Amino acid sequence: MGKCVVALFRFLARGLISRYTIALLELIIVFAQVLAVHQVWLMLWNRPDLHEPMDIVSGIGIIMIGLGVALEERKALRVIFGLTGVPDEAEQERLDENCHHYGVGQLVLGLIAEICIDMIKIPNTIIYTGEVDDYLVAAGCIFVAIGAILLLKHAFTLVFLLWPQRA
Repeated sequence: MGKCVVALFRFLARGLISRYTIALLELIIVFAQVLAVHQVWLMLWNRPDLHEPMDIVSGIGIIMIGLGVALEERKALRVIFGLTGVPDEAEQERLDENCHHYGVGQLVLGLIAEICIDMIKIPNTIIYTGEVDDYLVAAGCIFVAIGAILLLKHAFTLVFLLWPQRA
């Protein structure tokens, strides 16, 4: 029974960290990022209350941070689930490195988007943002858009450019 459970977890993990699954998840997140940027941009400078645009940028920023950490730690996940030492290990190592680089990008861009929003939330007696709140939300939105472009590029790379190299 225990070996069956371990085999099932390995099978599921192998599927979840495959380059095609990662690319599909990234495309879904890109879709959400594009919708978020579009929605926030429509609301920006048109309403006095920025709570909804701030929540949207903050929510997408958190998703970017989470995805960035997961991408960064693809190799650790392979180790945890015993998926190292496979016949295509060289390709998996290249994929781990590629995911690590794009994961750092998502993590940093998501954090910067969050910083833009959190600066607004800090009382003006500490950090005065009174006249630039709209611009901070816009800046957060721009970092989300840059993250979407990077994710789109990464998904394309995963599907089309990371073919196994033969010796």
